[in-house]
Amino acid sequence: MTQDKKERLVISATVVAVITLFLLVIILTYQFISVAVKRNRCKELTEEIARLEQEIENAEENVELWQQDWKIEERARQLDYVYKKDKDKSDK
Repeated sequence: MTQDKKERLVISATVVAVITLFLLVIILTYQFISVAVKRNRCKELTEEIARLEQEIENAEENVELWQQDWKIEERARQLDYVYKKDKDKSDK
């Protein structure tokens, strides 16, 4: 091999190494950004889950309240409903 061919071979190997290194740096940077975005999304989803669990808990308390007889009767009175036995008494 002549000196000129060796020189071209070394230059080619250097160019390939630099291009490969550049591509690896780009890929690594993309991966870091991707991981950061996923972490932020995970944090947002965790907060959303906590908020929804609290909302479910509050809704369950409301359901329990509305299933109590006195609350049902109160709402029925607001809508002008009466018991059949009360209606019969008022008719007499």
